[in-house]
Parts: sequence; C-alpha cells; structure tokens
Amino acid sequence: MNEYDYIIIGSGASGAAVAEKISSEYDVLILEKGSYLKLSEAHKGYFKSSSCKDFDKHGKVDILSANAVGGTTLLTIGNGIRTQEKKLENLGIDIEKELDEVEKDFDISPIPKNMLGERTKLFIDISKELGFESKIMPKMIDVKKCKNCGKCNMGCQFQAKKTSLYYVEKAISKGAELKTNFEALKIIKRGNEYIVEGKQDENHKSISSKKVIVSAGALDTPKILNNSGIITPKNLFVDVYVTIGGKVNYSFKEEINMAAYIPFKDFMLSPYYSERIIKILGEEKIESKRENIIGIMTKIKDDSFGFVGKDYIEKYCTGKDVQRISNGVAIASQILKKAGVDKIVSTEAAGAHPGGTAPLGITVDNQFKTKMDFYVCDASILPESPGAPPLLSLMALGKKLGENILNSS
Repeated sequence: MNEYDYIIIGSGASGAAVAEKISSEYDVLILEKGSYLKLSEAHKGYFKSSSCKDFDKHGKVDILSANAVGGTTLLTIGNGIRTQEKKLENLGIDIEKELDEVEKDFDISPIPKNMLGERTKLFIDISKELGFESKIMPKMIDVKKCKNCGKCNMGCQFQAKKTSLYYVEKAISKGAELKTNFEALKIIKRGNEYIVEGKQDENHKSISSKKVIVSAGALDTPKILNNSGIITPKNLFVDVYVTIGGKVNYSFKEEINMAAYIPFKDFMLSPYYSERIIKILGEEKIESKRENIIGIMTKIKDDSFGFVGKDYIEKYCTGKDVQRISNGVAIASQILKKAGVDKIVSTEAAGAHPGGTAPLGITVDNQFKTKMDFYVCDASILPESPGAPPLLSLMALGKKLGENILNSS
C-alpha cells in the first residue's frame, strides 16, 4: 500500500514550489539530501563540485551549490530576473502566469534607488558614459529588513532575503511531510507504484508512493535518473563566470551585490565584490581592504558541453565560451579603468547555475514526464544556459507542474 501520493525529491526552487502547490490536495513527502538550516547559518550548506576540465584546461572549475532545505536559494544573491520564457514557450510550456505568481509571492522588484551603493552607482554612471545601458536588478529581498551588508551569498542574518524555505514551510502547513538528510539514489517502478531507494544517516531506506517528482538539482537529478535506467545526455551548462577587479584610492561602504546589470546577447555584467580579489592582489604584493575594492562579474551563456557521471563531473568550455568571457572582460576592464583601477586581476572561472542535464525535449516531455512516467522539474530540464540567474523561472516551472497535476486530477 502506498504511504504517499507524491514523493518530491529535493526542496530547492522548483521542488518547494511544486510541494506548496499540491500539498492541500495530496499526501506529499519531501525528501531533502541536506539538513534544515536557518537562513543566518545557510553558509554551512555550501559545497563545491569540481569538474575535471576548467576554463583554460589547466585546473578545475568550482561549481557552487548547496545541500540544505531550500537548496541553493539559501545562498543565491536573491536575483529575480525572468529567463528563458520564449525558449520554454517554443517547447510548449507557458510560464507567464506562474512568473507573475512568484513575483507576487516574493514581492520581487528592482532595488530602490536610495538603497543602491556607491559601487553600483559608479558602475551605472560609467557604463552610460561608455554607451551601455544598465538595468536595476529585481531582488527577492525585504528592503525594510535589509541592512546592505553585501553578504546575501552567505545566507542572511537579518532574515531579509526571501528563499524557497517560504514554500517549504507553506507546504508543511498544508500537510506535507519533510525528511531531511535523505539521499535519494534510485527510482524503481513496480506495478502502479514507485519505490524511491536511498540512504538516511548511512542506513538504506526504501519509500513507496503513487507518483514521484525529481527536483534534486542539475548535479544530482541525472545521477538518480541514470541509476534508474534513464540515460541522460552530455548537455551540462553552468553559467560560467569570472570576476575582475582591483583597488581604488577611495573607500566604499557595504552594499547589495549585483544590484544592477548590463544584459548582452550571450553574457551579462554586474558589479560584484569578491574576497578572491583581495587575496590575488595580496599575492602580487598589493595591500588592499574590502572597502577599497571594486569588482565586476562577467557571467556567460556557456555552451551545453558537459556531463555528470556517477562520481565525477566533466565540463568543457568551448572556443565560443572563451570568446564570450573575453568580450565581457574587455568591457568590464574599460569600466574599472575609468573608475580608477590601475591593476586589474581576475578570479578563476567558476559556475553557479548548473543545468541542462535532463533537458526538455530529450529526457522529459513538455508535461515534465520521463519515459518511466515520473516527473522531473528543476534546472536539469532547462534546454540551454540562460546566462543569467534562473531562480525565478525555476520557481515558476515548479508552480507550472503543480498546476498541471491539480488540473489533471
């Protein structure tokens, strides 16, 4: 006998949104690989996965992610850009209504002008001088609570950043059950039920349900699918980025990172403070402090050319990726020089938004179903790199799947 109607594997952007949508009508179990962390201690959930090839093919690319209830939403900078609407619509998935819902749920709006920091204002002004039109970044932040500390990527000690914990807690209030520290490994279909096999506290566990939704994220979902007999393609993207920056002879106060951006066809630029800049300058015998560092992130729409294996990740950057990074860095360098930076240094290439590992049209159909008739809904189904933070669209996709399930019943 099935104990649950739906098991949702993963509690990140998409999984939490699905759970919140369907928990009033169905018996739902959410399985989360990580533990339940307060937003103020979210940094404890950080982990890095390294690919075997890096941007210049001499080292490794760190792909940032998180193991915790709420997933990577706990450690993002709270950007709420709409991405891939047209691409998804061409594949038969219209998320316009769901995007509106998420924006309303999280009160997503551009940062108020009175909260823009001096680094951001300088970025906007110099960009305009150079002929580039910048935009104010929409944020998932309660501006009344925000203290402009600039540490959104470490969680939020002021509880100002809005995350998928909101949807998880709403789902639980509607009757959903949450099991933490449960690593799902495999799905078996047996008659009219599914068995999710995994481990919890190193003990083997098997849980049955009528339906399963895999929302484990683009690095774990393909492992579960491959273990279950669904072979995933070599289609990994990670939104490769680098941050360049340097020291200026004046000081800045703390401010919200990525509060503005310049969108280009296949990359974006945004003001971003990175501790690595100070360390790299120090290695070159240049003393600097946080308050006199200015940096700009170049984030590209990288080619889908990588693979998640059982115990490894392959991510190759193509010649086009190298050119995209170079194009972005060239413009960012112009801005930094006009801001007064003499010595410009660069961080290593990294990735923060892995996806594409179980893409729509290949691994899943436009109803989010696999050939085994269970669902997949997370960044793994995105057909290509957005080259921008996909958080808003992933939440909207979760809501879309939830609506589909409710309508089908």
